Amino acid sequence: MPIADVRTGNGDPIPSTARPNSVCKQRYEYIPVSGSCDSYIECRDYQRTDMSCPDGLNFNEKAMFPDYPCSYPTDVPCKAGAVSRSIISTKGCPRQYGFFPSPVAPKGDCGQYRMCIAGNYYDMLCPPGLAFNPATSTCDWPDQVPSCNAAVFLSFACPESTVDASGNPVITNHKYENDCYGFFTCQQGRARLLACDPGLAFDERVGRCVDEKNVPCASIKK
Repeated sequence: MPIADVRTGNGDPIPSTARPNSVCKQRYEYIPVSGSCDSYIECRDYQRTDMSCPDGLNFNEKAMFPDYPCSYPTDVPCKAGAVSRSIISTKGCPRQYGFFPSPVAPKGDCGQYRMCIAGNYYDMLCPPGLAFNPATSTCDWPDQVPSCNAAVFLSFACPESTVDASGNPVITNHKYENDCYGFFTCQQGRARLLACDPGLAFDERVGRCVDEKNVPCASIKK
């Protein structure tokens, strides 16, 4: 007696030997492996395949098939008590994938970091005024990075913080080196490097951005 043609919701025929089972209850799905950060089960036509994310990436339980199910640990933290496979390091890369403090940055330079992809490394730079934060694997304000000496890195330290008549911190702005458009803004001793909007330049006489035509700065094209 022939087997009836069983179809899924999208009309695709299911192979006669493919049926839901104790592991793969859905025709296509990802299943986490208990106690593991980076291993998972992939189900295709109800057939189980044991899989592992590349070294340095974790399995994302929220990933829906067929989306790629592996992400960086900062996006998908490993659950308490779970473990990863053995670390695979290569020359210049602590792990095959990830973002790491730069081993070649000069002392005091917090703005460099190393990106590893498939065991190959690339030395990268944060945007001006930002420092690499190993805790989040992102570029961050220097004062938010415990390992960074913000004053040394920025070559600038805010003046002593003051408050106004209402007790609110006074925000002050200061010229950034010989740059016509950049400036430091200071609040409660924290320095943040910002830039004026297009068409404006920083006027240190008034401590704010004004029409660039009114700013005496050598690099501004008149």
